[in-house]
Amino acid sequence: MELRHLRYFVAVADHGGISHAAERLRIAQPAVSRQIRDLEAELGVDLLLREGRRVVLTDAGRAFAHRARALLAASADAAEEARRIDKGEAGRLRIGLLESASWAGHLPLALSRYARAYPNVRMDIVPMGSVEQINALMADELDAAFVYRQNNLIEDKLAVLPLRIDDVVLAASIDLDFEKDGPLDLDDIDGLPIVAFPRAAAPAYHDALFAALAGVGFDPVIVQEAENETTILSLVSARVGCAFVNSANMHRPPQQVQFRSVAGLSVPIEFLFVTRRQPGNLTRGLQAIVEAINAEKA
Repeated sequence: MELRHLRYFVAVADHGGISHAAERLRIAQPAVSRQIRDLEAELGVDLLLREGRRVVLTDAGRAFAHRARALLAASADAAEEARRIDKGEAGRLRIGLLESASWAGHLPLALSRYARAYPNVRMDIVPMGSVEQINALMADELDAAFVYRQNNLIEDKLAVLPLRIDDVVLAASIDLDFEKDGPLDLDDIDGLPIVAFPRAAAPAYHDALFAALAGVGFDPVIVQEAENETTILSLVSARVGCAFVNSANMHRPPQQVQFRSVAGLSVPIEFLFVTRRQPGNLTRGLQAIVEAINAEKA
């Protein structure tokens, strides 16, 4: 059974006869008759009763016509949806998001512009770490990712657009008085209890951070570990300890946390937009918006 069988039969049912249906379909009457006979033979039931030049639907024909109209409508909707998706005007876009980078800069601006430009595209925003996002992108579980550069980023398999460079700062409770303005030095931070993230969460960043801390002579006393910076900042707010965090967090400072730079301590963190080398039209729309924002901020 093919869609043309359904179209011909529904035309006969709607216009009360084969000749009228043939006229509306702009095909020869024998062709319509043949397709209806083929359909009845395949179904093994009579759909029409011939009464001279008129045809009347059987009970089976009326039931089949009802379902056939629904199938043709669904087919038309599917075709229209496919055309709109092909044009990048509708569909579903899966985007990875880093919470610490979502409060200012490229990411929120790109999502806002994309939502306005493509109101019929559903954005599925998936919060996850950079390593997880890159893995999900490679496994076709994400269409686009906003990440910090990590060891598992394979550039010859992905399209990578650098967005900005962030750094690290010390997050401390506001109750902790350093008795000075400006950058802190080793004496100011020596002996502070530290909340950190496990190396498995972001090996490259972890290694770079602890190498930089060793470079300024700081040997961290880790009192607690947490998987992400949202949890880390909550622990800092609760006075469990201090933490070295991404400077992007300064765009959404918790009320009970202060951020301070440390003299000589720098861990440049490259923030990237990443997608596959051959993205779909929906992703290309987001990519174009991110590139435009990048050009504006250059």
